[in-house]
Amino acid sequence: MNNISVGIIGGTRGMGSWLAGLMQKENTTVHICGRKTPLGIKDIAKLCHVIVVAVPIAATNEVIKQVGPLLDEDKLLMDLTSLKKEPVEMMLAHTRAEVIGCHPLFGPQMQDFSGQNIILCPARGTKWLTWIKELFQNNTYNVFETDPAHHDKMMAIVQVLNHLHTISLGMTIAATQTPPEELDRFSTPALRAKIEIVKKVFTESPELYADIITRNPDTAKIIALYEKTLADIRALAQSGDATKLKDALEKTAKKLF
Repeated sequence: MNNISVGIIGGTRGMGSWLAGLMQKENTTVHICGRKTPLGIKDIAKLCHVIVVAVPIAATNEVIKQVGPLLDEDKLLMDLTSLKKEPVEMMLAHTRAEVIGCHPLFGPQMQDFSGQNIILCPARGTKWLTWIKELFQNNTYNVFETDPAHHDKMMAIVQVLNHLHTISLGMTIAATQTPPEELDRFSTPALRAKIEIVKKVFTESPELYADIITRNPDTAKIIALYEKTLADIRALAQSGDATKLKDALEKTAKKLF
């Protein structure tokens, strides 16, 4: 496809900015729509063949409702949110355009994107799927296709469980009331690395992590499993028998590795 124009709603920062840079590198015409840009949603809907919704999760549905009805059948509506089931359903319900859910599994601050994973959830039409897949693959990304429900189930592990662990670590350390300077004096390299992740979650974009955890449909299941696992570990630790805990670790290692 030639002379394709892409409009990115929320393209002034974050993953929208990442995609804008990638598209421009491929000599694709990119129009950015944000709260302070000259172009609005109606403008880019007229100008562009592809519209990408790259706003925060909490605002995604409303933006889809606004832009979706403005697009014809020959255009593409795509989102970049961390969840897929609800946004894809919203896009299907509010536009005649082709629909693809997209989730880049990395943050925009990375220095080297080579080999990073991108998930696509094709939902309507085939015209644009080959184009977007080839664009990502030609730039050394690994592209995988799945359905929205399976994506969200996997994100309950990859994101919800992961971030829950980080938040639990931060809150537990805070609950000990240990002064930061004292903790730093006793820190190992491993703990310092974890504390950097804790700092990122708690200070850089807490609303993003809160949305990821509270909006995933499988969060309750993951929390229940997490609580059971902690209870099992507590029982093993309180038994005073290190062999039992070691055995549990070795059995788990065989499943994981």
